[in-house]
Amino acid sequence: MTPEPRPGSPEEEIFRDALHRTAGTLAPPLDLVPEAVREGRRRRARSRGLAVVGAFVAVTAVTLGLALLGPLLRPTADTGPAAPAPGPSLTRPVPDPSPTGPRRAPPPIRRSP
Repeated sequence: MTPEPRPGSPEEEIFRDALHRTAGTLAPPLDLVPEAVREGRRRRARSRGLAVVGAFVAVTAVTLGLALLGPLLRPTADTGPAAPAPGPSLTRPVPDPSPTGPRRAPPPIRRSP
């Protein structure tokens, strides 16, 4: 590895001259920013359009589904109230709210001295 040439030395002048000759034959770099901005706007517009179309399709599908299946979901005249399932009850019976005998008063609270 060679040390860097000192500023103003003949080696630096030779290096700069070779660099300028090599770079002088190259075309100027392309400006890619306008094309990238244009493509970003296209992608954003495309994704927004797809979101709008997706929402429209979803709302239309729900509306048509309810319109077609609505008559099947409505109760008809021969539909009665739902009856409990036959068989033993899994819950305890509710006690009768009317008292069967006289109520007793709770015992007095004793306080310790």
